[in-house]
Amino acid sequence: MASLALIRSLRLTLPRHTAARFTIVTNNHRHSQRCSLSTRATFHYLEDRPEYQTVKPYHINIPERAFDPGLQSNEVSIAYHDIPVTGLRNRIGDFTLDRNGFKVVIEDEDRGGEMLCRALPYEEYADEASVRDRARKAVEEFLKRNIDGCEDAVAFSHQVRRRDRLFPMLPRGTSGAVPQPVQGVHVVCGALLDMTPDGSHSEVQDALAARGYTDMSKRRWAVVHIWRPLFGPLQDWPLALMDYTSLDKARDLISSDNIYVHRIRENYNVLWNKRHKWYFLEDQQPNEILVFKTFDTHATKGHARLCAHASFRNPLAAPTARPRESFECLSVVIFPEGSAASNSFEEPLPAETPPGLLGEKLAEMKGGLD
Repeated sequence: MASLALIRSLRLTLPRHTAARFTIVTNNHRHSQRCSLSTRATFHYLEDRPEYQTVKPYHINIPERAFDPGLQSNEVSIAYHDIPVTGLRNRIGDFTLDRNGFKVVIEDEDRGGEMLCRALPYEEYADEASVRDRARKAVEEFLKRNIDGCEDAVAFSHQVRRRDRLFPMLPRGTSGAVPQPVQGVHVVCGALLDMTPDGSHSEVQDALAARGYTDMSKRRWAVVHIWRPLFGPLQDWPLALMDYTSLDKARDLISSDNIYVHRIRENYNVLWNKRHKWYFLEDQQPNEILVFKTFDTHATKGHARLCAHASFRNPLAAPTARPRESFECLSVVIFPEGSAASNSFEEPLPAETPPGLLGEKLAEMKGGLD
């Protein structure tokens, strides 16, 4: 792809980011007294351009000044306004991971130290080593407790986002910037195609192999995203989730490359469709965890395989609302040996490699990218 050739031509080093330290803020808020709130918001969808039929959309996440005009990205998005977003507060039990692509888990405070939201003190989310070593482990245990049939979980990627007051005017790839909310409607779909330019190994395959999972052919497995705020109640730039049942997979999903200096991660960008239904958890608290899919090998008809999502400016937020701070983590959820047997593969995703060709494709990838 042209995007790969472009990133390989770069010889750039980004300055190391030094994480800031923050003060803990406690907020005791009674969930039971809140009512579901709905609003209308703006979402940024990929423009439906004919060129995307032959040229893959891409965005390179390094400062724009490093490029000649127009080379950082060929993605063109359109802001769609006045889109309904329905509050989940009083409907949490209506949504399931395998039907809608997402669910909400409210952690019981009686679990004490086992709670994901208590894995790290607030200020330690500024320390990369603590997040990698302790928060990821807590995510794995959380998933094993809260996903039916989960035998094991392997966390392999995380992000701590703290909204800069200049956002959304702060360009993607700004040097030294803390990761910001993502406005574009997307799915981090590259479960088997998360490639590093030098080795072109699958990010997921490497994570599984490190835990001793070298043959997944007889297992169902899924890549699952968890997302929660670092304080509550969160009003500023919350995360919205699209109901899988409202998505036209063949029409709405466009494979795209999201390029970093150390990795090329394949995403789906999404085209606007009037059928899309959006939801968010209003006034979300740290112990209220959004759980949603980015990929699932199980492709039986009607079974949710992913969840498109995006952040949005919340019209319901108070003018003085604290800027968003959030933690998210991607993990492989592993189901028991033999769980792949019932997969009829009736709902393939765009550009997806059929299971029968997967081994051959991974073998080819070991030789590097042309």
